Amino acid sequence: MDKQQLHKRLEELHAELQQVDSVDASERETLQKLTGDIQELLAQKESASLHQYKSLAERLEEDIEKFEASHPQASMLMGQIVDLLAKIGI
Repeated sequence: MDKQQLHKRLEELHAELQQVDSVDASERETLQKLTGDIQELLAQKESASLHQYKSLAERLEEDIEKFEASHPQASMLMGQIVDLLAKIGI
């Protein structure tokens, strides 16, 4: 497992989150924060800090439940990213 695979999943999640349209104000705010964090990590690639990845993993774990019923594809990708981060020790 390497960062290249992780970044591929982040790109997939980012694209999926961009397509989510039916959300309430709270979910929209959550999605905006997540997409911003993902864009930042993707832009930094190798220079992203361990803290940034850990912070994203924690937020994804919290947000999976929010979107599980309404956006199962996004939730699945979030779970995959959390799993990948765990495999690399984050």
